[in-house]
Amino acid sequence: MIKKILKIFLVVFTGFVIFSFYMSPRLGGLLNFGKETINKEIFILEFDTISNKKYDLIYKDNSNSRELKVLRQEFKLDSLVKNCKTDFEKITVIQSWVQSRWKHNGENVPAKSDALFILREAKKGQQFRCVEYSIVASQCLQSLGFIVRELGLMAKDINNVKSGGGHVANEVYLKDLKKWVFIDPQYDIITTYNGNPLNAIELQRCVSNNLSYDIINPNKTISKEEYQKWIGPYLYYFMTSLKGERIGIWDRIVGNKKQLTLYPIGALKPKYFQNLIRLNNSYYTNSSTDFYPEISYKNGY
Repeated sequence: MIKKILKIFLVVFTGFVIFSFYMSPRLGGLLNFGKETINKEIFILEFDTISNKKYDLIYKDNSNSRELKVLRQEFKLDSLVKNCKTDFEKITVIQSWVQSRWKHNGENVPAKSDALFILREAKKGQQFRCVEYSIVASQCLQSLGFIVRELGLMAKDINNVKSGGGHVANEVYLKDLKKWVFIDPQYDIITTYNGNPLNAIELQRCVSNNLSYDIINPNKTISKEEYQKWIGPYLYYFMTSLKGERIGIWDRIVGNKKQLTLYPIGALKPKYFQNLIRLNNSYYTNSSTDFYPEISYKNGY
């Protein structure tokens, strides 16, 4: 009987170990192997423009949620944008305000991932990561009626680098232009080409092909040359949640809360994030049309 129990235990334990390495080759950071830094090369990428499959990217007007109403009122967001004449001006003003709330700290993770908590903690002197700039900018803009999505960016060697392989920003949908616009709240950056705001892959095209584009950076956090050198390598893989949800480790393990990853033609699909967690919950596409749907303002929006 004891031998049978030990045999079952051994089978279960072996399965657990195999599954753990499958999901996280570095066992959540316990094992310290991998590249020290990302490849800084900037690649010319190609994407398909034909829709390959209909993905259910869902975007809702969340401005009437209780939490966002409190956020809008407590931090007087309407007063910040009262003199703005266009939605683009509002986005610019809100992003600049968010960027100025705290200094970047890539190690500090807040106890709660919501804008109210983060902003209240920032008033006490706390500092946070790029993720939190993205969360706060997104929720502030959503409280004002904008459609905003979190945008995960990953370098080509995201599988093998130990740290610093990804960045989190946002894209905002502008109704009048019928397009998504890339914003980077950590640096207070919006980019334009011939006066038109760019989405993330349009920015990648400008950077990789040495096209002349401009940055809008009211807080003067970084020069265009420095930002291009920094952001360029991260503009390789592009990820967003299908339903605008925050995705945690458990979600990746069980594969729910799906995301859509745009990857270049000829590239490999990313399997791991820094060998820490398997990207187990993503659909993949080469089509920029799949990744950048035009929003229909029907059925309540």
